[in-house]
Amino acid sequence: MMKKKLLAMFFCCLWFVGTQAQEQSQTPPQDDKLTRLMSDREQLILEYQYYSQQNSNFWGKQSKKDLLNIIDTLKEIIRKDSELIAAVKEASVRKIAQSTVENQRAGKQIQQDERLINSQIADLQGQISTLQSQAKKRERVILDLQEQLKGTDEVRYGKDRVIAVMSVLAFVLFLYAVFLQIRLSRKPATKKRKKA
Repeated sequence: MMKKKLLAMFFCCLWFVGTQAQEQSQTPPQDDKLTRLMSDREQLILEYQYYSQQNSNFWGKQSKKDLLNIIDTLKEIIRKDSELIAAVKEASVRKIAQSTVENQRAGKQIQQDERLINSQIADLQGQISTLQSQAKKRERVILDLQEQLKGTDEVRYGKDRVIAVMSVLAFVLFLYAVFLQIRLSRKPATKKRKKA
């Protein structure tokens, strides 16, 4: 009799542990995906901050390579934000679908569940609009950086042109000085010949 009770308790414990493990294994991989995407985005933000602080140009400003790195990083952030938006939308659809199924099964507390779903949708829409506005800001920053890059290229080419013109002028002056030196050194020789 005692053995049967112990055996029944053992099977109950085994069943309970099995159901707990099954519930834990059913945790949605979507949360892992969102966590990974957020981690990747934070890494990209750190890279953006690093490149934004670089001033490796000859004049102590951001070089073309720095600006291109910033633009590439911002593009990656925008792409990651788009992935986050898609993942959040997918998670919201899953949550809504799961809540709907639970409501149909339970048949109770429909109004409370609808309020919960609406608040979740509102929260997710708020997150989506925040991510979209951040993506727009990043695109504006990219456009500004591209304009800045264009301006630095124009300034650099302008300086290069001035240096080239000055080099040509210096060379012409040097040739003129050599020519005058040769001419002056020949004049006294011609005067001595005339006297003789």
